This record gives sequence, C-alpha cells and structure tokens, in this order.
Amino acid sequence: MPRLKRFVAVLIHLMREWRDCVRLCADPQSWLRLGLDFALSRVLFLLPKDSLNSVRKIRLQGGVQLCYRLNKGDLHSIREVWFEEVYRLPFDSHAGTLLDLGANIGLTSVWLATKYPIEDVIAVEPDRNNANLARRNLELNGIRCKVLEVAVGPLDGTAKFQSCQVSNLGRISDTGVPVPVMTVGTILERSVFSRFALVKIDIEGGEGQLFDGLTEWLNHTDAIIIELHPVLVDHYRVIEAIVSRGFTYIPSNSVFPRNMDCFKRTI
Repeated sequence: MPRLKRFVAVLIHLMREWRDCVRLCADPQSWLRLGLDFALSRVLFLLPKDSLNSVRKIRLQGGVQLCYRLNKGDLHSIREVWFEEVYRLPFDSHAGTLLDLGANIGLTSVWLATKYPIEDVIAVEPDRNNANLARRNLELNGIRCKVLEVAVGPLDGTAKFQSCQVSNLGRISDTGVPVPVMTVGTILERSVFSRFALVKIDIEGGEGQLFDGLTEWLNHTDAIIIELHPVLVDHYRVIEAIVSRGFTYIPSNSVFPRNMDCFKRTI
C-alpha cells in the first residue's frame, strides 16, 4: 500500500507538471520536450551518462526562449521560477538594473526581466557551465546583460567553489575549484550603473558572510528579493543588516502564498 500511494503521488505531480508545460509552452514540440524531461528526471539513474546534461531549447508563451540541461537542478529551477513564480514581487518594481547574485543558468533573470521594467541585468555566477548557459538565455531573449563568472562575498579575493550534480546547489566551500570573489560594492563600481532597482540573492547560505561584510551598496539599492537559508546562517542577523539601511522587511508568505522574503526601500 505505501508503494501504491507513492506511485499515485508521483503520477499526480507529473500530471500537474505536464499541465503547466502545456500552459506555458508556445508549441507542442516544446511542451512535449519539457514534459518528457520532467518524467525522465525521475529515472535519470537509468539513462546513459552521455544523455545527462544535454542541452534542450524550448519556446514559451510571449516569445521567450529557454535553454536548459537534462538534470534535476535545471528542471527544479524551471518548476520554481516559471511554474510556481516564486520570484513574483509583492510590490511594484522601479525601472532600472537587476543584479542577480547566484544567477545559475539565468532563468530568474529572464523571468524578472520579462515581468518587470528591468532594463539591464548583471548576472553573477561562479560555475562556468552555468554562466555560459545564463549568457545564452539572456542573449536569446534580447536582454541587455553582463555575466560575471565570479562568486560574491564580503571581500574581494578568491575562494573555492564546490559544484554539485544538482546544478543549482553549488556553493563556496573548503574544497573545490578556485574562483574570483567580488563584493557587491566592487561590482557596482566597475559597472556603468549608479544603483540597482532590484537585487536578487540566492547564494546557498553565502548571504550570512555577504552581509557580515561592507554593506554600503545597500544605499544604492531600491529593493531585494532573497532566498534565506536559516539552517545555514543566522537569518535574523541578515534581516537586521538590511533593515538598518532603510528597508522595510516583507516576510515570506505574508502577502500571497509562496512570496519570497523581500525588502523595499522606505528611506
């Protein structure tokens, strides 16, 4: 009986994903491709290794084009960003520049730039394979962008980045590949922009160290949407660091179901 219940639950979940594929995709080829990949994601261990991480391209409603790979991380990101719209803002966004910290393959940057008056994107992603795909996704959709293959941190320098088979779970670690690290202040100084309309942060627990560093860049930021990781960091200290710079805190799930933790400048 427990196995039957699990099978039914998986089947119901898969049917919902197929429904969303049909709703979002612009043509049958795209929704069949995406729907099949969601089904295959349950049995990746049965597939030939050379088929894993192969790049797909689909077309969505509104002329959006997306590239992704056959792996759990990319498909999970599509589900969160495009099906569930977890980055929907609980306030009106100003026109201007988006800084995407932890851009992964660019799915969130593209979603935000198509939903809000984003004029330019700075996408920060230390994993080279992810960064290359982010650049491709942004350029495919005609979004003015600069992709920085660096990690963000409290000090400029270098760190070790540990990639993960689940492509959206890589993080700074004691082991891994050396990568450059830049502060947000340095990113701002080296850009042609004077402020950020929106900063999106999803850096797998790195937000603790980020906000322990210099935070003057917050004075040049209008709004923040962030995925906090309470198991990994003292998220109350992160919240206080941002609020102390003149922001109002909007807790997750407080405006509509699944709204993410957000901050809106009030001063």
